[in-house]
Amino acid sequence: MIQNKSYSYAIRLAVIYALVWFIDLLDASTLNVTLPAIAQSFHINPPDAEWAIVGFLLSMTIGLTISGWLGDNYGTRRIFLLSQLIYIGSSIGCGFSFDLPSLILFRLLQGFAGGMAIPLGMAALMRAMPQTQWAKTSAYMNMVTLVAPALGPLFGAYVTSLIGWQWIFFLKIPLSCFCFALSLYWVRKEENHEVSRFDWPGFILGGLSLSGILWVFSEIGKNTSDQILITTAILAILFAIIFIRIEKRSKSPLIPLSIFRNQHFTFGNLIQSGANTIFLGANFIIALYLQQGLGFDLVSTGWIMSAITPGMLLVQPLVGKFYNRLGPLPFIIPGLLVLSLSTLAFAITTAQTSPYLLGFLVFCIGAASSFTQTANVSSIFSGLSHKYKGAGSSIYSLFKQVSASFGVAISTMVLSLGMKVNGYMPSPTPFHYCFIVLGAIPAISLLFCFYIDNKKALKQITTPSHTPTETEFGTE
Repeated sequence: MIQNKSYSYAIRLAVIYALVWFIDLLDASTLNVTLPAIAQSFHINPPDAEWAIVGFLLSMTIGLTISGWLGDNYGTRRIFLLSQLIYIGSSIGCGFSFDLPSLILFRLLQGFAGGMAIPLGMAALMRAMPQTQWAKTSAYMNMVTLVAPALGPLFGAYVTSLIGWQWIFFLKIPLSCFCFALSLYWVRKEENHEVSRFDWPGFILGGLSLSGILWVFSEIGKNTSDQILITTAILAILFAIIFIRIEKRSKSPLIPLSIFRNQHFTFGNLIQSGANTIFLGANFIIALYLQQGLGFDLVSTGWIMSAITPGMLLVQPLVGKFYNRLGPLPFIIPGLLVLSLSTLAFAITTAQTSPYLLGFLVFCIGAASSFTQTANVSSIFSGLSHKYKGAGSSIYSLFKQVSASFGVAISTMVLSLGMKVNGYMPSPTPFHYCFIVLGAIPAISLLFCFYIDNKKALKQITTPSHTPTETEFGTE
């Protein structure tokens, strides 16, 4: 009876977590399509509005970083509820934004709230769910990661074309309020866990360095003076150097640098970052290209962009079926090649290109990204010893969010430079430059594949009793 009650509570938490995750992913995938409409209403160029997306992704990273400490210190339930209230309030603010700075401000709050809610919900669910049911629950919840990105472009396109872009924020508020009400009544108060000292110097320096580098990337090719860009870049690099020195000496570092002694973890994350950079960068720039470069309307763009999810859905079972026999590299290498070729193919498309072919290329990008990243995740974590699992998960999430931000920032930088070279004339050519640059990124990731030992990765997967040694994993 007690076990049934415990499992029933875990199921309720799973419903709440799935809703939070769905809303967050829907938010992240909606704005790519609607950005030109938002830019038009503020009388600016679409690339200038990119911080509405970059800021959201960056503040999500900050929320992810600090959520665990806040939850342990002030209570998981309290911070989880607070994050949802902040999200609801910032969604209202986004809808009522009167200019770009106000929209970016509320998007920063939105991203921070979402970044806190996701890991807190996951932590509460993992503590409540019986281990025997976790795989089954994860399979159901992973459907959320596929459904939301498919609905996002269509939702954004139809809502914006029918009643205005402001309503993409307003229409999500009732669902967010429903989720908050469920959390208020269903989520139990938990005992506070042992609180470790938070690495505030590392948190501040890392945030300043990352924000500075992203800002420089996004401003290259615009009207910002070279002197300001160079000064900001130097300061960002200086902050990064100080951050590394502090992390090496800290007793409770934000990022335990010793974890990077594990070769599979380090190069796996670099491969994952490269794939995620091109995936998110392509998502961002293709949506702009279809509207600004090829003249598609919002709804047509939404339908073409929604082809990304069937691609992801198709290949995931293949990876799951054959991964234990083949290991990661037979999936990662072809995935990176197809990801590169599909993105490069956009550089030779024109206004006469069939929308079905464009949709097929988007489908291939989704399939290749899923092929690469699904296999690589298992490789990244398979060799980690138990004591580093938590830190490894946090670092993986950070890499994922940061690479997403860089994907958008790099795309904007190349687009701005291309528009400058092209004399700011309406043309698809600047977009073609973006596809060439993004398509070259997997070549770097392919080089990192030489550092992945496929036989060792396969052994760690197929041998349950295998425990990573300190030399495989790294010492403290």
